[in-house]
Amino acid sequence: MLPNNFEPIDPPMRKPFLQPQQPGQNTQRQVLTVSQLNRQAKNLMESELGTIWLEGEISNFTQAASGHWYFTLKDHSAQIKCAIFKFKNRLINFSPQEGDKVIVKGKVSLYEARGDYQMIADYMEPAGLGKLQQELNRLIKKLEAQGLFSADNKKPLPFLPKTIGLITSPTGAAIHDVITVLQRRCPMIPIIVYPTQVQGKTAASNIITALKNASQRNECDVLLMTRGGGSLEDLWSFNDEQLAQKISECHIPIVAAIGHEVDITITELVADLRAATPSAAAELVAPDQQSLWQKLDIYNQDLNHCIGSKIYSLQTRLNIARLKLKDPEHSILLASRQLDISKNKLREAFLFSLEARKSRLERLSHKLSHFHPKERLLKNEHQLEVLENRLKNSLQKILQQKRNQLIITANNLNTLSPLSTLGRGYSITRDKKSKKVITKVSQVTSQQNISIMLSDGEIDCLVK
Repeated sequence: MLPNNFEPIDPPMRKPFLQPQQPGQNTQRQVLTVSQLNRQAKNLMESELGTIWLEGEISNFTQAASGHWYFTLKDHSAQIKCAIFKFKNRLINFSPQEGDKVIVKGKVSLYEARGDYQMIADYMEPAGLGKLQQELNRLIKKLEAQGLFSADNKKPLPFLPKTIGLITSPTGAAIHDVITVLQRRCPMIPIIVYPTQVQGKTAASNIITALKNASQRNECDVLLMTRGGGSLEDLWSFNDEQLAQKISECHIPIVAAIGHEVDITITELVADLRAATPSAAAELVAPDQQSLWQKLDIYNQDLNHCIGSKIYSLQTRLNIARLKLKDPEHSILLASRQLDISKNKLREAFLFSLEARKSRLERLSHKLSHFHPKERLLKNEHQLEVLENRLKNSLQKILQQKRNQLIITANNLNTLSPLSTLGRGYSITRDKKSKKVITKVSQVTSQQNISIMLSDGEIDCLVK
């Protein structure tokens, strides 16, 4: 299929490679090799046609060991060989199969070695319904990157829901299958149907409205979103991106069963749990009432057994305790006697402790009086008087010793004093001016004033 804006280009008129030789002309012929011809043909096709879009059915598809794809693209009356090299087919997000109807983009070329006419493609997409699949793959990758499919966001289903909500078409076959299974498994659980379209252009918005209604009313413990089988186009309303966001934001657990087991929609990937069919979804959200009754009977028997065993064990312990329990009056008398003994011991211990404390108090009082400041002052005053008397005696004795020593020293000094010598008739002659002692006659001159010291005074003299 060619794009809408593609217009074929009429190639300009070219002269043939070999001009026919006219009679009478002496023109030299231009002879080409096969390689030259193929090269010129290749250049001509690549330059004139350029990049084109081509639609057809895949035939003879092979993938070489090198990773390149080789196949034939054909329609009802013609075919062309095609190739997509490894570095280009990595970008194609689906695996082409034999008989697939596809659209490819590339350039027409010629393989010079064999003269084969072929197309070198660099892009491929499914034709017709494949576009929906491609869009579905794109949405799945986008929502997966946002974490909407993460197991961490999945909410657990209630074991025994009080109310089950059903979001589906009220006229489809799926609602009858779901209600039949729910009433068979657990008829006591009420069912609330939130009717909606499940196919068509407005189906996605209707499903979102029903989901918002169920979420706002908040009257169900679990929601079951389902419809019967159909083509990808029929199920496309359950691949809506906005619907996936609302399912992820819903606080009520959602179980989705869209189409058959082989059909996978974005709604099922985002839901908290996916079921293969509507009937299987009904069995997942509603427990089997018969199984519940059987389990309840088993639990009741186990509980009765446990209670009976516990009562028997307690009764046995009570009987044993009753046998071990003695007469209370005897125990009370023994306790009373023991109490009296304890009281007497306590009284004696108290009196003994009191006497001991009194004795200790007296000792401490006596010791305190001994160390009373008044007693210490009297004792120190007496000691001070004794020390004072001793000091006085010591001073008098020292003074007497010093007096005696002074008298002896004075006598000794007096014996050695010049005055004592003078007293025996000697005298001391000195110069009147210089006061020098004269010991020789040669030391004086005539008319020299001298003084003579005697024992009772001095005499001034003039030397004649």
